Amino acid sequence: MSILVSKYGLSFMIHKENQTKFFEYQMSYNNPVLLLKKTEEIIAERPVLNTHFDHIELIHHNRLNALIPQKFFKPETAREWLLQQIKLLPNEPVAYDFIDKLEAFNVYVPFQNLENFFSKQTGNLTVKHSVTAFFNNINQVKNQLQDLPVFEIFLNVFPKDFQIVVFKNESLLAYNHFEYENIEEFLYYLFFMTETLDTKPHQSQIYIFGTNNKTEILENLSLFTDNIQFIPEKNNSKIFNYF
Repeated sequence: MSILVSKYGLSFMIHKENQTKFFEYQMSYNNPVLLLKKTEEIIAERPVLNTHFDHIELIHHNRLNALIPQKFFKPETAREWLLQQIKLLPNEPVAYDFIDKLEAFNVYVPFQNLENFFSKQTGNLTVKHSVTAFFNNINQVKNQLQDLPVFEIFLNVFPKDFQIVVFKNESLLAYNHFEYENIEEFLYYLFFMTETLDTKPHQSQIYIFGTNNKTEILENLSLFTDNIQFIPEKNNSKIFNYF
C-alpha cells in the first residue's frame, strides 16, 4: 500500500492480487494530531485498509524540505540546514532521504505520529518525501530519452501546487516548489523560474508529471512553446496521479 499525505488530504493506493484500488479523502488539517485522528477514522471505516500489508510506503508531500549536497551533509546538522529554509518547532522531528543520482540529501519534516501508526500495520514501512520520489521518476524518464535538450524542465503538478526541476546539460540547475490558485499564478511562477535561469525556449523541453488538468495547461503553455511532453499517468487516481 502507498499513502500520499498532503495539504489536500490522504490518497491510498493498494496493490493486491494483480489488482489496484484507490481511496482518496479530501480534507485539510491544522496539526499532526488532528491528521492522525482523521486517519484512524478513515481506516476504521474501510476494512480493506485495516489489514496487514507486506509493505507500506508513506509519502510526505509538503514544502517543508531542503536539498543538501552530499559533500556538505552530516546527520547531526540536518536540522540546522532545514532551519535556514523554514521555521521549526523545538520538538519537531526532521528526516532525510538520499537521492543517489543527484548525490544529495533531501531533508524534510515528517509526520512522526503517522509513521508510528502505519508501522504497526507492517514490519516493512518505507517513508520518503515527494521530492525524493519526483527525482526518482525523473531519472526513469531521462534514462529513456535520447538527444536531450540543453535545458530539461520537469514539472510535478498537483491541484494547488507544483514542483519544478531544471537541468542544464545534464546538471541540476535549480529546484523549487510553488503554490498557486489559478492558471495565471501557475504560469507566473513557471516563467519566473525559466526567465531567472535564462533558459532558451528553442533549447528547452518541458516534461509534466501528475496533472489531471492537461487541457488548460497545454492551451496556455502552447502559446509560448511547443516543446511540451506529458508523462503518462501510472494510475487512474482522480486527485493524485502521482505516487
